[in-house]
This record gives sequence, C-alpha cells and structure tokens, in this order.
Amino acid sequence: MGRRTLEAGVTRGLSTGRRRRGERGAAAVEFALVMPILFLIIFGIIQYGFYFFAYQGGSDAARSAARLSAVGNPVTCTAFRTAVTSDMPPNSTNVLIKRTFEKNSLNRVEIGRTVTVTISFQSPDLGVGFLPSVKDGKITSTAKSRVEYVNNGQPQDCT
Repeated sequence: MGRRTLEAGVTRGLSTGRRRRGERGAAAVEFALVMPILFLIIFGIIQYGFYFFAYQGGSDAARSAARLSAVGNPVTCTAFRTAVTSDMPPNSTNVLIKRTFEKNSLNRVEIGRTVTVTISFQSPDLGVGFLPSVKDGKITSTAKSRVEYVNNGQPQDCT
C-alpha cells in the first residue's frame, strides 16, 4: 500500500508542477495580449488631457488678449502678438492671432464698440498615429470685449 501512495503522490506532484509552469506561461501570454490595449487607453487619456489643457489655455489667452485690446494697449500688431504669445499654452505650434475692431462710419475705433480676438493653434501631440484627436488637435478660441479706452494712436486690426 505504501507503494501506491508513493506512486500516486509522485504522479500528482508531477502533474501539479507541470500545470503551474503552464499557468505562468498563460499569464505572460494574457498580459502580452492585454498590454497594447492598456497602453492605448493610457496614451489616449494623456493625449486628450493635453488637448483639453491647451483648449483651456487658448480660451484664457483669447480673453486676456481681448481685455488688452479693450483698453487700447498695445496699439501695434507686433507688440500685441508678443503680449498674447507669452500667455499661450506651452508647446503650442502654428499660432495665428487675429484682432478686429468694430469701427464707426469714419473708419475709426471709438469707445463702446467691440473688439474681437481669435486665436488658432495646434495643440501638443504625443505622435501616436492611430490615436485620433479632437479636430486633429486644432484649437480656435474667440473672445469679444467692449472698447473702454482709445489712446492717441488708433489701434490696428491684426490679421
């Protein structure tokens, strides 16, 4: 009887050992199958986070630019673009800034009219080709403000 128990124990021990090694391999295969999907989800969250961060920053920059324009400062387009670019989100590319004043019948800017500022730019991208982004990562923000002050020189439209 002792012999059968020994044989049965040895047989059971071998099959259990084989099964454990097989399970370890199965876990590695399952992880290899799930890992690309997991990374896609993680990179998707990061990519969309970059987009929404840039979108919020673009909205803030447009509102700030409209406030600057409403008080008549800065007058020139070069100074205006420099001031607005410093407020832009980091790593923004292809930045286009447009400022348009509503004018009276004499083609002059006056207090009480509106100024419209539009900012367009490309949000930062992780470069994962098959991961779609909102509107191909292009962000456009527009803000309007009432002109409160016109200094001696007429402010310029910037296109």
